[in-house]
Amino acid sequence: MAAMSARVSLPLAASYVGFFLPAGVLLSYLPLFLAGKGLQAAEVGLIFSAVFAVKLMTGPAIAWWADRRQRQNLLLAVAAWTSVACGVLLSVSDRFELVLLSVICIAVCRNYFQCMLEALATRIKNSGAAPRYGLMRGIGSTSVCLGVVLFGGLWAAGPSYQQVVLPLMILASGFVLIICLRAVGSANVIASRPDPVADAALNGSARDRVVSQLLLLLGATLLIGANGVFYSTATLLMSERGVNPAGIAVLWCVAFGVEALGFAAFDRLRVWCGTLWFFAAAVALALVRWFLFTQNGELMWMAVAFALHVTSFSWLHAFCANWVRDSGPAKFAVTAQALYTACAHGIGMAVAAYFASMLLPSHGSSVYWIAAAMTLSGALALGLRAALEGVPRGIKSTTI
Repeated sequence: MAAMSARVSLPLAASYVGFFLPAGVLLSYLPLFLAGKGLQAAEVGLIFSAVFAVKLMTGPAIAWWADRRQRQNLLLAVAAWTSVACGVLLSVSDRFELVLLSVICIAVCRNYFQCMLEALATRIKNSGAAPRYGLMRGIGSTSVCLGVVLFGGLWAAGPSYQQVVLPLMILASGFVLIICLRAVGSANVIASRPDPVADAALNGSARDRVVSQLLLLLGATLLIGANGVFYSTATLLMSERGVNPAGIAVLWCVAFGVEALGFAAFDRLRVWCGTLWFFAAAVALALVRWFLFTQNGELMWMAVAFALHVTSFSWLHAFCANWVRDSGPAKFAVTAQALYTACAHGIGMAVAAYFASMLLPSHGSSVYWIAAAMTLSGALALGLRAALEGVPRGIKSTTI
């Protein structure tokens, strides 16, 4: 398996570049892009909400079907070509119905790609049997920064430039994935081979397994969902404190930059510190981050809070993705990542962002206590899971 993992690492890394290049743009600029097409505010809101709703409903179902039928190659090909076709449709159409259809289809396809890539990357190792997930995810985060710079960094080009660039990014993303499809698709054997660590999760009663998996999903949803407070309020708070647009852009670049570095360093840090201590340190630093955001501090301390995105997202997401990998049979690896994505990156972030946005006008920076409470509760849920299992796996393990 080590030799095969080494061979597929290059196309898998290219796939991460292709997938994440438009990711930050779609997350941050999609409403502005849609408004630039002349859509009304209600139409923009409906499209943006539908993207998350459809991903939550279809992601786990599609992944489960592909895992159960072992049709990942077929679904990968369909998703890649569909995203290309919808990128073309998005670029040429201004009609609400066609834009809605294209954006939803792109979201569904990209959701499956993300789950597949995460399932593969959490299992890949280099020729020395060292894990490579952190490196792969770091490449993805670097691509997010590149995409944001290419799209939003050339303000002098005007809105017409951005109307062309976003569809081109989606097209480029689709073609990169198509080119890498054969190599990445052949690596499905990695996800379908027996995995001793994951198979060990099947020991014990069915009730114990269900409790363990529910606690994992609950803890991950709370830990990762806490970042929804940051995504929905950070820019507004910095603007209220007098930070100019250029300063805000620099802060976001700091956040995404340290995210990439954090992912790249994750595997080495986990081995060096041991999983228990590294996880505890990440949670503690995440709580420090949320506390800094609750304060009306100087810009320097806000920059530190932005930089601590490496703890509340990079490291905690990497922990959760690896534990999700180990939580069930390898045959359903993509399904497990889809459930995790739907709960943590969908429900958790959406709920946190909604309540933070609603409370921001009346409570200001105090909304970050929501993030602190979610982080602490999520850590406790994962600690309870480890205690109930009573085995040297999961949080207590010092190995991947």
